[in-house]
Amino acid sequence: MSDIADFLRARYAEQRALALAASPGPWQANDEHDEVIAVDGITVAEGFALSGRQLRATVDHIAAHNPTAVIADLDAKLAIVDLMDRTLVAAEGDTEVDHYAGLSAAEETLCRLAQPFVEHPDHKGEEWAP
Repeated sequence: MSDIADFLRARYAEQRALALAASPGPWQANDEHDEVIAVDGITVAEGFALSGRQLRATVDHIAAHNPTAVIADLDAKLAIVDLMDRTLVAAEGDTEVDHYAGLSAAEETLCRLAQPFVEHPDHKGEEWAP
């Protein structure tokens, strides 16, 4: 199952690189909630194409998904991938104990984490479907 763990590690590394290249976080909405401002005061995004409540909600959504938050989320997911991968690797050599329930949970966890990347050319489709 380490191929799915390696796949996830590669996707998370790509997302981390994007987050690190972006304007520094945390980001926040300005007082009017029509712009997203980086921690250094630079405008990251403008909600000019929207209006009213949708504009404010979109700007708040972008601000909430700033590089600092994305990196923290990736770190948490990577820790889960590592834990599940270690669980699967440790169980491979142990024939004495029935690990089926734990293995199923670890495999399913990795498959679910891979679902957002189903369109990626390296995703194995049905093989990795939860």
